[in-house]
Amino acid sequence: MDTLYLSSIKKKASEEDALIVYGDEASFRQSPTLHQTWAPKNSRLKIPTTGQRNTQKILGAVAIPSGKFEYRIQEDYFNHKTYVDFLSDLVVPSFYRKGHRIFLIQDNASYHKKPETYEWFTANRKYVEVFNLPRYQPELNAIERIWHHVRMYSTHNRFHETVDSLRCALFDTLSNIQVFPQSIVNYLHPYF
Repeated sequence: MDTLYLSSIKKKASEEDALIVYGDEASFRQSPTLHQTWAPKNSRLKIPTTGQRNTQKILGAVAIPSGKFEYRIQEDYFNHKTYVDFLSDLVVPSFYRKGHRIFLIQDNASYHKKPETYEWFTANRKYVEVFNLPRYQPELNAIERIWHHVRMYSTHNRFHETVDSLRCALFDTLSNIQVFPQSIVNYLHPYF
């Protein structure tokens, strides 16, 4: 992990008493994935599949160190508008405290860097300061660990016959994280 990069953000956040929030998007497929299973020697676990390529898209944000988590299931493709709507509707109202800005750490998705997105950041700099992670280093984004947790409990080794079944499994796991943020805090320790 690039501790020098993150330590400068942490230092600045500490000086301003700002809240560090990691944001990202993830897609979850209806088709199952095998992950760390037990099976008799020389046999392979088989999980049925529908052959469908349905995907659920989710925008998420997690605060360090509390583990407070917000998400939105996205019906359309990710783009600058859906991202800015997520920031406006959920991230700022959920994480901003009067006089204490949000330090939003994000990856380099193309729509994160569009001029329209930066217009929103400029207009809302009173509430949010944005930091882009170095390219191709997802391990620096704390929320990637949350996405792994969601996959472990919602999609790995599980058959979802319908999109609604997948959506319910995701909703249950994501809602559980919101109600019990202590369930993910250990994932976030390297980012404190």
